[in-house]
Amino acid sequence: MTSFRKRTVQKPIRGTRTSPHTAQVITSSGNPSLDLILGGGLPIGSICLIEEDRFMTHAKVLVKYFLAEGVLSKQEIFLGSLDDLPAEMLRRLPKPLTDEEVEQEQRQEQEQPADKNGLRIAFRYSDLPLVNSEQATAKIGHHFNLMEHMEPMMLSYAQATIWDDNNKANIVVQEDDICNSTSSLEPTAAASGDEAAPVVQLEAQSTASNNNNNNNNNNNDNATTDSSTANNATSTAATTAASANESASATATASPPAAQPHFFYNPRYGRLLDYLQLLLNDESFEPGTNVQQKNLCRVCLTSLGSPLWYDEHFAEDLLKFLTILRASVRSCTAVCFITMPMHLIAKYETSLVPKIRQLVDYAIELESFAGSERETHPAFKEYSGLLHLHKMSAINTLAVHMPETTDLAFKLRRKKFVIEKLHLPPELQETSDQAAAADMMALPNCSANMPVNSNVSMDF
Repeated sequence: MTSFRKRTVQKPIRGTRTSPHTAQVITSSGNPSLDLILGGGLPIGSICLIEEDRFMTHAKVLVKYFLAEGVLSKQEIFLGSLDDLPAEMLRRLPKPLTDEEVEQEQRQEQEQPADKNGLRIAFRYSDLPLVNSEQATAKIGHHFNLMEHMEPMMLSYAQATIWDDNNKANIVVQEDDICNSTSSLEPTAAASGDEAAPVVQLEAQSTASNNNNNNNNNNNDNATTDSSTANNATSTAATTAASANESASATATASPPAAQPHFFYNPRYGRLLDYLQLLLNDESFEPGTNVQQKNLCRVCLTSLGSPLWYDEHFAEDLLKFLTILRASVRSCTAVCFITMPMHLIAKYETSLVPKIRQLVDYAIELESFAGSERETHPAFKEYSGLLHLHKMSAINTLAVHMPETTDLAFKLRRKKFVIEKLHLPPELQETSDQAAAADMMALPNCSANMPVNSNVSMDF
């Protein structure tokens, strides 16, 4: 008897691949330049936090990339928001580019003249390859065109669940069996609970009145016994009515998802968490099962922690929610993408910002130049803002991936969102202020302790 066993290679999940550097199962964030910073993509079970810019312009672009990648990869999508309309966000996803269009764009960028800034390369350096500040993209994910929207036919094949704290149906693109049943149970259960109690009470009153009429027609000798039986009948009818009311109320409140009443002070966190856990408990998202239709769930929460979530216990509820969310995402095949207005949260409570970053795996801040002095500064005229990496975690690996440089900036072009290495333009000529500053030497004067002009002769 031989001990030979045929090696079975497990089929990877759609839209995922194994990282050659860390051996992690990763998926694309939708933006190729962001994938390169993260080490090829988002590891499964991770939470990526995007700290929104002040005008929430660039963070929404990254959200569109994340959702559009899930649609093309045929992955499950969960989109929750209170500030935006989730259905409208899904309709405005960017259009994917074909391989021919991507090659054509790359060819056009390479054919651009090298001396567009009026500079010439020295003769000895003319044979060296050009340095491109835009880092090379990894071979995972897709490319998208922000100028055009995705076709409705392509959106019809997507499995998307939306949450905006409404009691209506939460499936907009393709109806899922689980969430459709939960949304349909609520109105029927509420209606049955409201109508069941009055019907039982009417029956109880009719039986009690009939018993009283029968007791009045009897003889005086049996009056005491009849009254006792009437009271017993009335009490039994009341108990049946109470039990019916309890069963009706139990039916109305048992319809999933049932929010946890005393765990969160703000019930919105409980409702959002229940809908999300109901989706993540599906068999196709369990990591240890050999299901043929194994899939990945993309969880996207936009503007979490905005003023619409504020109450007296905002900080406590938010930290509780992020802790449970991290445990839920880590225990299944899912990735989470969250955008938060961190500049508003810092004004609410400064100590809350590092606590939130501690509960996520990746914390990336987008600092936009819009409305600031850097918008008109000549050194930053090519960029739309700066990108700050506040946290990079090592998930199921020994060392965390770090990019070549942390001095990063982003550009929002007409068709794409690009993250590049930050470099300052060359200084071609000196200004009058710089020339005057060069003439002034910081030498101490015995009398007034003031800087002295080096070109002026010394006085004795």
